[in-house]
Amino acid sequence: MHVLRKLFVVELKLLLREPAAWLLVLMLPLALVTMFGLTASPRTNTNPIVTYFPAMALSLGVAQLALTLLPGALATYRENGILRRMASTPVHPSRLLGAQLAVSLLMALTALAMVLVVGSFVLGFPLPKEPLGFALAFLLGTGALFAVGLCVAAVAPSGRVASGIGAGVFFLLIIFGGVFMPAEVTPKFMTTIGSYLPIGASMQAMRASWAGEWPDTLPLVAMAGLIVVFGAVAARTFRWE
Repeated sequence: MHVLRKLFVVELKLLLREPAAWLLVLMLPLALVTMFGLTASPRTNTNPIVTYFPAMALSLGVAQLALTLLPGALATYRENGILRRMASTPVHPSRLLGAQLAVSLLMALTALAMVLVVGSFVLGFPLPKEPLGFALAFLLGTGALFAVGLCVAAVAPSGRVASGIGAGVFFLLIIFGGVFMPAEVTPKFMTTIGSYLPIGASMQAMRASWAGEWPDTLPLVAMAGLIVVFGAVAARTFRWE
């Protein structure tokens, strides 16, 4: 645990030295929720569609983190031989992987806090009326996206390739996950497809909890299944060198 904590601190410092990376992850959801908050008048707008905007902002920010930043960093470590050298020391590279995941989770939680605080207290978006359901939806959605990102990191030979693959997966998921349009105006078949994808399922579950309802079983089970399946694939295929 002491080694993991030290690796976490080192990874966090390295990340903070690259503001172009972490600022995008944090500022993208904040910019989106601010833009829509200024145009949708959430303080007086009672239309349920209002919950779409903060959920979409959060989903895009976490997806950007999980599918581009995380796999790019891990693939770069493999490309530079860092993971191979660590494998010959008492500090197994799996601990570096754990530290990277912990830093990424901290980033995701920071983005969540920023969106909730600014969205609610500054712009007037309502806070989730079902907080436990919202927390479950956010954690499952984040875990599912991290699992997919680890699969990208497992097969990519370099940081550039990982970022390219991650960007492609990112755009596919937001296209078919119902991110571009709220469910109210999205074709039914697209909503159904989105229920099985990490971004779409996360958005559906978060929107339900924002409205005061417990999320439907389907998106929750889908996200849990994605964590198990992609986590297992990443574990079996991940190469240290």
